[in-house]
Amino acid sequence: MAGDELFRAAYASAAIGMAVLDADARIHESNSALEALLGYDSGALEKVALASITHPDDATRDGRVWERLQRGVSHLQAQRRLVHVSGDVVWARVTFSRVDGGPMRVLAQVEDVTETRRAQALLEHRALHDTLTGLPNRALVVDRLDVVLEAPEPQVACLFLDLDDFTVVNDSLGHEAGDRLLTEAARRLRATVRSQDTVARLGGDEFVIVAPGLTSLAEAEGLADDVRAALRVPFSVGGHEVEPTACVGVALGGPDMSAQALIRDADVAMSHAKRAGRDHAQSFSEGMRHHAQMRLSVESELRAALREGQLEVHFQPIVELATGEVRAYEALVRWRHPHRGLLLPHEFLDICEEANLVVPLGEVVLRDACQFIAERPAFPGRVLVNISTQHIGGAGLVDTVREALAEAGVAPSRLALEITESGMLISTSSTRTELEQLTDMGVDLLLDDFGTGYSALSSVLRSPVTGIKLAREFTLRLGDGSTGDRISTAISSLVASLGMVGIIEGVETETQRRTAIAHGWQLAQGFLFDHPRPASDIPDAPASAPLASPSPTPQRVASVPLR
Repeated sequence: MAGDELFRAAYASAAIGMAVLDADARIHESNSALEALLGYDSGALEKVALASITHPDDATRDGRVWERLQRGVSHLQAQRRLVHVSGDVVWARVTFSRVDGGPMRVLAQVEDVTETRRAQALLEHRALHDTLTGLPNRALVVDRLDVVLEAPEPQVACLFLDLDDFTVVNDSLGHEAGDRLLTEAARRLRATVRSQDTVARLGGDEFVIVAPGLTSLAEAEGLADDVRAALRVPFSVGGHEVEPTACVGVALGGPDMSAQALIRDADVAMSHAKRAGRDHAQSFSEGMRHHAQMRLSVESELRAALREGQLEVHFQPIVELATGEVRAYEALVRWRHPHRGLLLPHEFLDICEEANLVVPLGEVVLRDACQFIAERPAFPGRVLVNISTQHIGGAGLVDTVREALAEAGVAPSRLALEITESGMLISTSSTRTELEQLTDMGVDLLLDDFGTGYSALSSVLRSPVTGIKLAREFTLRLGDGSTGDRISTAISSLVASLGMVGIIEGVETETQRRTAIAHGWQLAQGFLFDHPRPASDIPDAPASAPLASPSPTPQRVASVPLR
């Protein structure tokens, strides 16, 4: 009797909910903790069926539990959702224990695990969603895509988006502005797609859209056009008006295709869209996959070429237009492929940049160029070396140049670096510092392919450049009596007024040479004078004069001013 009284006292004052259930799974009696947990008044749960306080989705599970208890199972434990009188869901861990002797009685002990479940749900959400935008991440979108692709004849389109020039916003306006751009892009994408579509962020500035039910490329391309149009509406970021654009790759799912394969195909198509420029869309084709596989093969061969010394540097002279005397050389990389022969830069440099191999390749060229100078002590001119934008700012360019010069025993004044306009326009503090350190060291900087990039004139005025190379595209138009001649004359005048070195590229005919002289150019480079050659084919001391800025009064002819 004393034991029964002790149980009753413990039952009534227990911190967890407790109830005694009869053979029909109705509450015979309950303690105050259970009543408080579910929001009921004292005694209000008596004769209430367990099913009536259980979430409908879990009611069938209670039926199976009760069947097992009726067959003689003594203890069972399960998690289920109970319903508070307010309608809220209460997650509970319920332990059912059958009481021996007499009519069937079951003791239910109810522990509130709602907060634990919420914490678990939050962790699961964070594991499957991007913390910045709230979009599904790669793991979740792959899971959803796999479900759609399990159908015998899956109907789904996958769009792979990459924002254009995102790093420019990030580097110039800061990471907060970059985050603002990403969250706004995510909002616009969600607002544009259908309710059944999934928008995910894979990381960085890459997004994926999974659109089930789309059966044709025309439909998928229409969706790609819609999201590109939604993105390009201008908005303000950090006090600057930004017009976001993106390149989009489109691919359709098919039988026996995995989610990873479909996303890969859309990514490959996006890469092709990127090559066409900003704000482009491209649909996937089987030829693209073959092309991607070929690029991967070439990338692997390139890595081997760097290790095994298959890359070699050829040198093309820069000459005095009037006399033909060699004043400098430009170092140009070539790949002596073991099976395909000598490959020119356009056949592998793009792959080199995508594979992040530009920096080690640039180091090879720098060292060979410095060695070329060291082996020709009687030649007073410079060697010009092209530097990729990937090598500027954070890639150790200054140390690489200093080491290459020291190893060869060459003075910095014998080396000049050619940098594209986009490289000069990179506005990070580390980039500016690096360019200034190079000029302080005594290395000259030349602006390469002038006029084909961005804000050309402003880049000249803001950057520590000492020379300009006019792009071959303008040389081809010399003698047209129109824009080509006007641009050539104007840039030659700019070079002279700034006291810089000016070099006109791509001179291939005698007519172009005479026209360039008439426009005021003094130095030139092109096939008319010589092709790039290996160092072994170039004499140790060619007839030359030091590379210097043009005289204040170059030869000119009257020309029409630029308008």
